[in-house]
Amino acid sequence: MPERKNSPWKRWLPGILVSGIIIYVLIRLIDVDAFLSAIQRTNYLYVLAAIALLVLANLTRACAWRELLGRKITLKDAFCIVNEGYLLNQIIPRSGEIGRALLVNSVVDMNFFQAFSTILIERAMDLLITAILFLATIGQAVALEWIVPVAITILCVVAAGFIFLIWAIKRKEKVENWCSRMEIRSPFFKKYISANLQALISGVEIIQNGHHLFSAIFWIVVSWSLWIAITYLLLYGFIGAYPLWWAIFIQSVLALGIALPSAPAGLGVYEGTLVAALTVFQINNEVALSFAVIMHVVQLTTIAVLGISSLIIQGNSLSALVDSVLQRLRIRRSENDE
Repeated sequence: MPERKNSPWKRWLPGILVSGIIIYVLIRLIDVDAFLSAIQRTNYLYVLAAIALLVLANLTRACAWRELLGRKITLKDAFCIVNEGYLLNQIIPRSGEIGRALLVNSVVDMNFFQAFSTILIERAMDLLITAILFLATIGQAVALEWIVPVAITILCVVAAGFIFLIWAIKRKEKVENWCSRMEIRSPFFKKYISANLQALISGVEIIQNGHHLFSAIFWIVVSWSLWIAITYLLLYGFIGAYPLWWAIFIQSVLALGIALPSAPAGLGVYEGTLVAALTVFQINNEVALSFAVIMHVVQLTTIAVLGISSLIIQGNSLSALVDSVLQRLRIRRSENDE
């Protein structure tokens, strides 16, 4: 009975259902012949260039994370672990961050929660950049007056979160005491907020000086620039020249869309998000889906090659890593149930 309770399938079922529904809707919306015709127009020189840019994006992401770790690991190890984390995400949704935190301990003496907290900081930076990019382009993309205040609200909430985090670091003892009191009053706070908040504070404390933080921000911005370039390049192969801000809008929407529950590798949700974003620019569904499929294939292929190569270089086993991640997920669920 406990095995069935802890079965990961219950956790993944909502995502599989969401992916299935989106795939069904996409199939009903497109003309298959027109879709295949659009796929045949793929410019494979652009595909190769996009793969090269994606490798660089992963490398810059590794540079950023290494800074958040206080340069306690080599760039080679950071790059390999980032690749392995992305590979895990394609196999077990939302597991890459846990995998990266587990792998850090194989190359440096750092416990799981210290490493995991730096990844939470990285994700918070991504969220802030996503909000900024979305806010900067949504007003041009969608002629709806109400959408701009909503986007501003999102940005303000994220910015307020960073300000609160800075304050919490300086008042760590007060925050910990407040969390202890709130945990007694609210099971919800204890289960979903307290541990993550304290992990974020610990993550920032690992960064010994502002130089590491600003370097991390710089490299994350570079990685986002490369992702936008990949989007621009691949879409250019399908529709020709278009404004750069389209690619910025599409990438910000994609970042929001893939946060939804999905099947492994984001199947369906990834494509559906891109098709929805391109509909704003009056691009027909067949061309939009062709672009989305090619972009997803480029990402999955590059991640698979880099991830498997990194596992070999570091002498890690994918099956053992997956088992470790599943065990960690079971521990987290057990802690939450308590």
